[in-house]
Amino acid sequence: MVTMSVWSCIAVISLALTDTTSCAFQSTTTVRQSSRTPTATSLHGIMEAVESLAAEAADTWSIQATPFLEPVDASKIEEKFQDRGDVLCLRVFGGRRLSPEPDNNTVKPGEGRRSRFVIAHADLGMDAMTAEEEYCTVVRCENVNVASSNTFPNALASIGVHLDNVGDIVIEDSNTVCFVVTPEVTKQCLRLLSKELVGTGVSLSVVDSHEFMPHGEMQEMKLSRVLERQMERKKLDAGYVQFG
Repeated sequence: MVTMSVWSCIAVISLALTDTTSCAFQSTTTVRQSSRTPTATSLHGIMEAVESLAAEAADTWSIQATPFLEPVDASKIEEKFQDRGDVLCLRVFGGRRLSPEPDNNTVKPGEGRRSRFVIAHADLGMDAMTAEEEYCTVVRCENVNVASSNTFPNALASIGVHLDNVGDIVIEDSNTVCFVVTPEVTKQCLRLLSKELVGTGVSLSVVDSHEFMPHGEMQEMKLSRVLERQMERKKLDAGYVQFG
């Protein structure tokens, strides 16, 4: 099973939220999904795509979400959209972490690296904590032999999870890894990822949204060349529109 990039979710999220949601929205809109999925590879393309999401959120009183982005791109987007009056642009990392300090390549405890944006109409009352709870899921992988296993980006790609759907991957110790994903791929990770990892009794579970993500070494978001070509072919087969 192949999971499409989060850019495929240029859709209106239902505002009739479940009881676990702290925002009390009163109306609902129809969930729509674009038949052609845009993917951005340059900062200019990413900016255009995010601007499109912001316009959608403002025009339809809806909530939109971007893929996970690298810090440089995310900082530029945050700077551009922080003073918008028509939409809220909330940057979330998962695991109750904060933005790293500008121009600092070292990620300190309590800070995140990769992040995504939840963009909501300004009058919907979305806040950063709710945005993180609803649009980021932290998964803990235990009893994994980190040294002997494939890297987590490669393992995730092998089960069809595009890295647009993946935030930070933090190695807590030699047998424990925590990583952030979009809620749409959580079940896929829980069901399939252990088959791609080395270890006795490898287990995966969702971390409570109120728990702080541990600090540790972060794995680079790089794929092997073979997997990278495979994922590119899958993107083309899915009908992606190339920006930039």
